[in-house]
Amino acid sequence: MEIDVLKSFTPFDGLQEEYLLEALEHIKVETYSKGQMLFKRGRAVASRFFLLEGQVDLIDSQYHAQSIKGGSAAAKSMLNPDSPTRCSCVVKDPSVMIFQIDAETLDRLTAWSESAESAFEAEMSARDGQPFDPSSTGQFDVITVDEESSSDWMSALLKSPLFERVPLTHVQDLFSRFKDRSVKKGERIIKEGEKGDFFYVIAKGGARITNHSGNVDVVIGPGQHFGEEALLGQTLRNATITMLQDGELKMLEAEDFQSLLTEPVLLYTDTPSLATLDKPYKLIDVKMPLEYRAFHAKGSINLPLARLRATIPELAKTNAYVIAGDAGSRSKIAAHLLCQAGFDAYILQDKDPVLNAE
Repeated sequence: MEIDVLKSFTPFDGLQEEYLLEALEHIKVETYSKGQMLFKRGRAVASRFFLLEGQVDLIDSQYHAQSIKGGSAAAKSMLNPDSPTRCSCVVKDPSVMIFQIDAETLDRLTAWSESAESAFEAEMSARDGQPFDPSSTGQFDVITVDEESSSDWMSALLKSPLFERVPLTHVQDLFSRFKDRSVKKGERIIKEGEKGDFFYVIAKGGARITNHSGNVDVVIGPGQHFGEEALLGQTLRNATITMLQDGELKMLEAEDFQSLLTEPVLLYTDTPSLATLDKPYKLIDVKMPLEYRAFHAKGSINLPLARLRATIPELAKTNAYVIAGDAGSRSKIAAHLLCQAGFDAYILQDKDPVLNAE
């Protein structure tokens, strides 16, 4: 399916191109025969259907039929905008071509695109001191460069495994609360051992992450973030971040980070609910070895935070990971690290956990 075809349908006609490309990866094009039913009235349907070619009938509760033909104005919108559906959809032609996309995926892409556009407009308004007008003359070249740059970091950020877990209702609020900071090459943004106060995202430029022990030396760029662990655990910074070139950062205050990127993202469970998980799970305890020997959840594997970080590349994504919740803020940090890496992670919270002691 071509991107120009997709752009002729609503709501895809309002998406930025990068999100259209993302949508194409999730779209299925299928052919149906006369008499087949795409969906039935009154049912919850996980996908949104769009008519490419042929004719279908939408039949309501009074058995009134509305015919929709491919290429018509009515066919440019989704056939089932509501869930549960208000109509049944029946194929009328010998062959009909339909494309469909998961409803949750479409909602998320729409929210991401709108949020990125709003954030860019807010950025331009703040820069120019007046409401941003994308059609204004004399600014085209500058705006194009800025828009591409803004789009890069927003896209990378929103597509990261951690941000995919942010509820759609939080996305717009999240972008509106970021503060801007211009930085210079060689500038130290955070220092190991200091208290944490902000969560950072790189909008332009690059930075190096290092620590005193010398076992961390990582370069990060636009859309990548840092500074969350000190906020999660209310601990001191565990690394130093230094800019490699002039750039721009987006900063989120600790309170906003907690309300928008911590509690809404972290998932909790209890022992009776473990049997209902849709994946096999591993139980992890992140306490230090001496603490673990003193008491630990039955059946758990001891992986202190440092070891967990080193082990993440070896973990199987076919498993869910359940973090014993009795390690306090370390349990939250562990769950957050796993979420960032794209794993299904939960914090185990039992009123009366079964503990073993050595």
